[in-house]
Amino acid sequence: MGITAGALYRHFENKAVLLERVIEDSFSWLDVPIGHVDYDSAVEEVIALVIDRPYLSDLWTHETRYLPEEKRSDLRRRMRTWNESLTPALRGRRPDLDPGQMELLVWSVQSMISCIGRQALHSPVAERVPAVRAGLRALTSAELVPTGAVVDRRPRRLLPNSMRERLLLAAFEQFSERGFQDTSMASLGAAVDVTGPNLYSYFESKADLLRAVLDRGTHALWLGLDHALATSTDPAEAISKLTRSYVAMARHWASSVEDPRGQYNLEEPVRAFQREYIAEWVTLLVQARPEMSPRRARLRVQLGLFLVADLYSNPRLTRIETFQENVAALVLAILFDRSATDTP
Repeated sequence: MGITAGALYRHFENKAVLLERVIEDSFSWLDVPIGHVDYDSAVEEVIALVIDRPYLSDLWTHETRYLPEEKRSDLRRRMRTWNESLTPALRGRRPDLDPGQMELLVWSVQSMISCIGRQALHSPVAERVPAVRAGLRALTSAELVPTGAVVDRRPRRLLPNSMRERLLLAAFEQFSERGFQDTSMASLGAAVDVTGPNLYSYFESKADLLRAVLDRGTHALWLGLDHALATSTDPAEAISKLTRSYVAMARHWASSVEDPRGQYNLEEPVRAFQREYIAEWVTLLVQARPEMSPRRARLRVQLGLFLVADLYSNPRLTRIETFQENVAALVLAILFDRSATDTP
């Protein structure tokens, strides 16, 4: 801004106050419910709301965690209320859905909307908006199974003998639930009853543990891909199996375990894996849908994978026993949607 820190503090007491103001201003539209009951019109209304705010997704994902708990809870409440205003339009398109299916669909729509401004997509707005619009319509065509019972997460009954492996499992759990920054080595050690210097005999630092987590997740996803390819007779079948395999493993891996600000030199290795792994999805999708260009296929794959990550971040949804099956159906609806015209 070209002003000194002293001048900045005349406007805002500190960075926390500034963050609260930024988030409040950025999400003020949550207090105005969706006005259209026709789904296609509601889609256009939502796109118009967020298209000029490309920072919203990253702001919500990465920064709201630093709000005071009271303000964070209020923001989540407002988001739930705004989401509920989408229900009449969705109900008009899918009157057959039960309440649990509808709730999952509403949050899926919210995820798709967020992709309009998602920096990680690395695609121009001219391509992104039509893809998101098509994705929003494709979601309503997903063949969902009836919502199952609520299942409480049970602790693991058995653990490996290896203490290093136990720490790795604890890291998967805590990094995905709390984020890398908010997980401490002490909390990881406490989870497996290792404290003090003994903890660092297995991993030199939290960054070392993060590397091991990323390596393990990478290998697991490649094994899932290899199995899908080896047991399928055509690309469409392989995509279906790959999607279900990914969703089954994604509770930890898809929860945005990140190298914060690239300070541990993990950014490039992770991105290299992502590029290579997503390229396999794109190849299969283009083989299954020859009329689709690789560029558009890649964007659809990314929309689907972000959807998985977003839905897994909602504990209310993940406790439903049919969660994984229905999430896979939503992703496949996005990948195989034929409502939009794709040209090579």
